[in-house]
Amino acid sequence: MSRICYDSIDVMGWEVTDAGLKVIFSRDIPLIVEDKLRPDIEIFLKRNALKTDDIKNYVTHPGGIKVIEAYIKSLDIDPSFLDNTKSLLRKYGNMSSATVIYVLEHFISSGFKDGFGLMTSLGPGFSSEMVLLNIQSN
Repeated sequence: MSRICYDSIDVMGWEVTDAGLKVIFSRDIPLIVEDKLRPDIEIFLKRNALKTDDIKNYVTHPGGIKVIEAYIKSLDIDPSFLDNTKSLLRKYGNMSSATVIYVLEHFISSGFKDGFGLMTSLGPGFSSEMVLLNIQSN
């Protein structure tokens, strides 16, 4: 599922200047995550006959420690659910929305819990992407 918040171009993105690209990050991003993320995830999960309690693995884009904290608060989850995300943030920083692929690789190498996973990423303007994963060990 994709979600784009219209009229949010000043929240996150890039500005082209004579010196190159300048990143745009509003200080409001964590507040937007807290406000918008859970309802979007609940809609997405409902479409798949699931609830947030059914998610065993959160593969999230580490947009910064305040964004990670906003995920935890918004979803009302145990902070340990985002340990892989925090680990990648410490190791590499926020490499834009594609960082979620590194978090996924970390999960693959360190192991998933059997069950459903939710992969999410945040992007320009204010947009979010969600993918449902179903992990079963062999």
